[in-house]
Amino acid sequence: MKKKILLAVVLLAGTIGTFAQINVGDAASFMKLRIAGRTNFDVGTYLDESINGVTMNDTRIGVQASFDEKWSAKIELQFSNKALSFRDLWIGLDLDEKSSLKVGNFFMPYGYKILGLGYKFVEDSPADNAFCPNRVLGVAYNYVSDPLLLTAGLFSDNTADGQQKQNQGWTLSGKAIWRPVLDDHTVVHVGAAAMETKSPNKPKFSGKMPVTFVSHSTIATPTFADAKSVGRFEVETILISGKVYFEGHYLAGVVNLPNSEHNFLGQGLYGQASFLLIGDQQNYAKKTGLAANASPGSLEVLARVSHLNLEHKTQVYGQQTDVTLGLNYFISKSLNVKFNYVFAKVSDNQNYQAMQTRLQFSF
Repeated sequence: MKKKILLAVVLLAGTIGTFAQINVGDAASFMKLRIAGRTNFDVGTYLDESINGVTMNDTRIGVQASFDEKWSAKIELQFSNKALSFRDLWIGLDLDEKSSLKVGNFFMPYGYKILGLGYKFVEDSPADNAFCPNRVLGVAYNYVSDPLLLTAGLFSDNTADGQQKQNQGWTLSGKAIWRPVLDDHTVVHVGAAAMETKSPNKPKFSGKMPVTFVSHSTIATPTFADAKSVGRFEVETILISGKVYFEGHYLAGVVNLPNSEHNFLGQGLYGQASFLLIGDQQNYAKKTGLAANASPGSLEVLARVSHLNLEHKTQVYGQQTDVTLGLNYFISKSLNVKFNYVFAKVSDNQNYQAMQTRLQFSF
């Protein structure tokens, strides 16, 4: 059955991949449908170990719709690890030109996993990966203007294709971004986010190498069976000036442990910068406050330093510092190539080196 579904998805992508948009309906009930998808072909190796791999483990296809002037929706399926699952699955309502509501399965306003195609690197920072939750069911309010981007929402533990739980937790999440400078050439972006989660599920943070061709955990994963609540915090900045891009983040997770003398505090930070060797302008998405791919024909060199600290008081799980160097070439709007070299140092005196190349096709 899964093979038949995957075959149908592939045939659908091949049939409509050349069409950017389909319009249906009359003037009174006008609907726009946009088919979108992507697949990643990853090849990588560890330089100091006999570990290498080739994978196409993240293939997605979805439909975005807008209708009756104020309504929108998105459905996205992912094929990964021999299984199909829902990713984005939501309905949105525009309240006015700047405000909107969204309900369904999507990312909470925290961290940068939401980037998707806009990732500067093959994989996100270990600091971001440790603290940023995945998509869950919820409702959110969004306000967008040139200087401000505000998001707040209430979310459950459950996902669109998750098993129904009798006792679900909840998360209250919010993010504010201020852009004192926002024009075609320059962006100054500062933001902060906070989340409070009360859940019967055991919270956990983990460290891993920022590669995708093979799973390779680097730090023991702390799991807190008696956690009362979890708070997450983030501050960030993005600076763009023509060819130059800089981004910095500080993230933290605080686990309230009622039966322990100390609460657990995990922390992470990373900074990344890029420069266009070919191309005139770094791109930025005003509506989402996220990085965007450079224009077709651009060649980008980039670097990132990330630090993850999961050691606090009596709970010691490890630290990881990694450096990633990259080169991106955007062949066309639908095709790009990324190359990453990663060096990671873990607190137990272990070092890892890896190289990975990604060929990404999207439409």
